[in-house]
Amino acid sequence: MARILLVEDDPTMREIMKLYFEKSHDVSLAEDGLSAVKLIKKEVFDIIILDLILPKLSGDSVAQIANTKGIPVIMVTAKNSEEDILNGLRIGAVDYVTKPFSPKVLLAKVDNFLRRLPNVPRLPTIDTLSRTLITKNARVALSPTETSLLSEMMKKPGKALDRHELMDLVWGKQEVSKRIVDATIKNLRKKLKGTGIEIRTIIGVGYTVEIK
Repeated sequence: MARILLVEDDPTMREIMKLYFEKSHDVSLAEDGLSAVKLIKKEVFDIIILDLILPKLSGDSVAQIANTKGIPVIMVTAKNSEEDILNGLRIGAVDYVTKPFSPKVLLAKVDNFLRRLPNVPRLPTIDTLSRTLITKNARVALSPTETSLLSEMMKKPGKALDRHELMDLVWGKQEVSKRIVDATIKNLRKKLKGTGIEIRTIIGVGYTVEIK
């Protein structure tokens, strides 16, 4: 199931597309350009279905912002001249659909595109370069130590790891106390609230991570 953002100012068209897409995908809606940008900056999406003629902020601008986030965009619009289509593709759209269109065909295009994506990471995941936990609904900034610790725990969800194991995996040959592990876990728990990831204490054993 992919996360899809539908950006369409026409309420009827928006609801029709939602009905088709929500049968097989997780769908979020935006009725204007500014609302779309707020969602793009706050949440994680696999693809955006974007009308170009929008109130508050143009679809072109939304597409450019989506591009910087690496989110593919399919443009859906009444602007159907050759120059309009070429401009949309120049901006970075992966496809350009002109109105009127069939929602079934649009859904098929989206599914076909998503199937071709190589090695799409399952959420939640950790981007170790930016030290960011990426979940279905949020991006959480982590410290270098938190990134290493949570990465190791998420490799073995449900398995209890004792402090010594975590110290070896994260700190290696550095001499650190068990309190460092506990303090890092405490900070992580605060950051993980509402993400669907929970670090549990297994009394007499250590810690385990559960992904809901």
